[in-house]
Amino acid sequence: MARRIKEEPSVHRKRIADAAEKLFITHGIEKTTVSMIAESAGYSKATIYVYFENKEEIVAYLVLHSMKLLKDEIMNHTSKSLSYKDNYSGVCEGIIRYKDKYPMYFSLLQDVINVDFSEGQYCESEKSTYYIGEEINKYISELFNLGDDAFVVIFTFWSSICGILSMTDKKSKYIEKQSRIKKDSFVLLELEMLYHGLINR
Repeated sequence: MARRIKEEPSVHRKRIADAAEKLFITHGIEKTTVSMIAESAGYSKATIYVYFENKEEIVAYLVLHSMKLLKDEIMNHTSKSLSYKDNYSGVCEGIIRYKDKYPMYFSLLQDVINVDFSEGQYCESEKSTYYIGEEINKYISELFNLGDDAFVVIFTFWSSICGILSMTDKKSKYIEKQSRIKKDSFVLLELEMLYHGLINR
């Protein structure tokens, strides 16, 4: 029998994370156990712990991957050569596409993030996620020349757009009954109002 070619640790980590992602989507993160992940990935439970310290580290690995996807979505829909309005539309479109393609990640985007990077208080994926988030915010700040109040504007933008997208999903029937506007059109109307209140000041 031919010997199996030894694979890089990154290959095993991705295989485990991919299996975990499917289980998280189906069962939720809380209800998914390391034993379930091991079985789905085709590893022993002990082998999982060779590549990840615990389930939380697997989640952090996936969140890092999701932040890279979000950054790509935003940058693919924007350019520093475009107008504020076109870039605003591009940022919003990137976030909406991200939410539609990766709803679990969109939900995690709104969770608590670790900002304590003192020794023993974090895993490497959490630190990398933080810095990618800061890169996204810096890029958005530069797109709109936000200046000294950039953090407040950007945090308000993220809070607002996450709230708009989450609430319109949950209240779509109410919105259509009261306004006679379809959910997607209503989202665009809200984002237009946000642009005039936040960016085009």
